Amino acid sequence: MKLETKVGAFFIAAILVIGWLIIRTEKLEFFNRTPKRTFAVSFNQAAGLPKQSKVRIAGVEVGKVLDIRLINGKAIVSFTVDENVPVHVDAIASLANIGILGEKYIDLNPGNPERGLAAPGTQLISQTGVGLDAIMDTIGAIAADLKGITYALNASIGGDTGRMKIDEIVDNIQLLTAEFRALAQENHGAINRTMANIEGISSDFREHLPVLAKQFEELGANFNALINESRPEITGLASDARKLAQGFQDTSENLRDIMARLNRGEGTIGKLLTDETTITKLNEAVDSVNEMLSGIKSMDLRLDMEAARWTSRGDARVGLGIELAPRKDYWYSINLASSPDGKLRDETQNITVTDPNTGQSVLTPVTVRTIKTEQTFTASAQFNKRLWENLVVHAGIIDGKGGGGVEFRTFKDRFRLGALAYDFAKREDKENPRYRATASYEFWNGLYAQAGIQDAANKGTRSFFFGGGIRWKDDDIKKLVGLAGMAN
Repeated sequence: MKLETKVGAFFIAAILVIGWLIIRTEKLEFFNRTPKRTFAVSFNQAAGLPKQSKVRIAGVEVGKVLDIRLINGKAIVSFTVDENVPVHVDAIASLANIGILGEKYIDLNPGNPERGLAAPGTQLISQTGVGLDAIMDTIGAIAADLKGITYALNASIGGDTGRMKIDEIVDNIQLLTAEFRALAQENHGAINRTMANIEGISSDFREHLPVLAKQFEELGANFNALINESRPEITGLASDARKLAQGFQDTSENLRDIMARLNRGEGTIGKLLTDETTITKLNEAVDSVNEMLSGIKSMDLRLDMEAARWTSRGDARVGLGIELAPRKDYWYSINLASSPDGKLRDETQNITVTDPNTGQSVLTPVTVRTIKTEQTFTASAQFNKRLWENLVVHAGIIDGKGGGGVEFRTFKDRFRLGALAYDFAKREDKENPRYRATASYEFWNGLYAQAGIQDAANKGTRSFFFGGGIRWKDDDIKKLVGLAGMAN
């Protein structure tokens, strides 16, 4: 049997085995995937809320945003909720932020259990939350009120009109003293009787004055002794009181100066209170930051660690792949691998031959061409594009050489059948480009098995391989990539 026939038979057998594994595995429940229900909600505006944003109940993630559409000037948001989370008929959805500049998400109030569960596809009640724009509008209203107060005071006591009002107050005081004088003249007799009573009281007081004087003298002595004992504390207290009064005076002057500068629109806060352009720019900056953070949040970072045994070379290939996916329909991939690769080597060997003329044995150098395998480190960087649900094409650098390929995917990307073509230069160690065909199937929680053929068009370096690996997502590395992008 020819080698090409063996190659084809082995490849077909490998595909049949993998297909059998797929059919058998599909009948088993290896994956504990939580069913989802879809709901919708209408908002007047959904700025800063991207697809894949989280849906939370009491701060706990229970779903994600699927789609955002504009219908009749309203933002219609479709989102999923886990099957095990009850959503009732009177459930309320609102937009919320984590902090001032944090990500925007949908805050879901599940409603009253007595009202019954809402059917999937129901449009829930929306509620407008308190956002940064409303806070800035409130601050602007407060600034306008302060302007009005200062303007009213200036209009009340400033200029000629204010001086006229002060003159009027002085005239009223003079009139009041004249009325008091007239009142005293009318009640002269009553005042005399009051004075007589006061004289009687003073006479009694004169009799008791010596006793009171002695008591006051004793009290004064005691008070002086107390003051002498507490003089250091009183001195320090008086000094602190003077410093405190001076501090209050300085603070009052500073506040007066700050309020004057705010009214004139000076400084950053003054511009925020008086300049509408600054407020608009601040809102735009906040929206931009929210949009950037939401883009980083929705980006996927996938890792793939694989190992395969190359049968004809007695060696193994070990690789680590990283996929950075801004969107579901395209992504960038980088792969670093340690791989055996066949290469031609010319070696000179001395062999013993018998000279036909003399009959004696002599050493004769002979050049022998052999193919040796060497463990080499390779790097790949490719751009991947999903054309349809089951077809992915990619191109770039493959094992340090230019190339590309196509891949058929099904069963939610768990089964993959692909082919690569690269290294198109013709050399002594290979006559044709390198072709690699690979079939893999993910059978449990990211673990997958793979088999295929390498260098299918080069007889000297052709090799079958089989092995496996694991694929997973890493949110921590994705955060580091996002921080690096923000730093730039």
